[in-house]
Amino acid sequence: MGPYTDALIRQIEAADKGIAVRSLFFGGGTPSLLPPERLVDVLETVRRQFMLLPETEITLEANPATVTSEALEQLYRAGFNRLSIGLQASQDRLLQEIGRIHRWSDFLETFHMARKIGFTNISVDLIFGLPGQTVTDWKETLAAVTVLEPEHLSAYGLQLEEGTPLWERVERGMVKLPAEEEISAMMEWTMKFLPDAGYQHYEISNYAKSGHVSRHNLGYWLGEDYLGFGAGATSTYKGRRWTHLEDPEEYIQRIAAGQSTIAEEEILDPATRTEERLLLGLRLRSGIDLGEWKEQYSFDLRPLLEGPLEYLVDEGWVEITDDRLRLTDEGVLISNTVIAKLLSEI
Repeated sequence: MGPYTDALIRQIEAADKGIAVRSLFFGGGTPSLLPPERLVDVLETVRRQFMLLPETEITLEANPATVTSEALEQLYRAGFNRLSIGLQASQDRLLQEIGRIHRWSDFLETFHMARKIGFTNISVDLIFGLPGQTVTDWKETLAAVTVLEPEHLSAYGLQLEEGTPLWERVERGMVKLPAEEEISAMMEWTMKFLPDAGYQHYEISNYAKSGHVSRHNLGYWLGEDYLGFGAGATSTYKGRRWTHLEDPEEYIQRIAAGQSTIAEEEILDPATRTEERLLLGLRLRSGIDLGEWKEQYSFDLRPLLEGPLEYLVDEGWVEITDDRLRLTDEGVLISNTVIAKLLSEI
């Protein structure tokens, strides 16, 4: 941990100085495993290198049972003002099934601890479609979490990553995933229950109380530039995208030797930027402003929806309201399919 954070700090110090920053996100795994002193060192390095705006959102991803009260208090005093807690489910049997080290009681302890310390912006990550999870389980999880009134909720469908232990167990038939209709029912219930509980559905998988939309993730969906530091981190900046080496040991060695840690790099041509803007913009429930789109990309999306893609409107999957193109509730349920069809025409 020591050599890694030393390398991370050196990489930050080599970046362009004085760039204005409105969000800072410590994530990409479980950064709360690092000693709080090291996290504060990284934060202070960022403060020296960049210009953090007064309202900068500073988020720490933390899994329950990986932080102490003393650590959270130290981080809060240092300036961390948003906590994103990876709960996933409220049932201990499901957490055990996916290899999580925490239990529901650990989450409650972490959540109440953060509130007592002073965190007024807490997000909770949840996953539906877990092995052995029923629609009733999912409803219970949503009900149990919303009683606590976190400011933000992320509800993601399970994505199996090839090569992971869970993927292997599913491939071998050792565990069974819910049926497609059950997963759809979970998503439909989320889209009904959370707005009724006071959460704005602002992105396919994200819900927030008024004034607590994630500024950091919103930047991704709006196609804004971002800088990523650390092993495996990606940056998109001034029409260029690059990703650093994933292996931490090699990353440390390269930094120590003064060598580049870039593993992949590309120049973002207009076609790529257009495709990504559509892909990400349609994830937002507010959709895409068609006037701004035409001005930025010099072509109009409307003719597509009056021609080859008219059936998307007829099926009730997309709509144009107040000059904005967006997915309907029905379209959200099959968003990957709908967005892929739009992209294929463009």
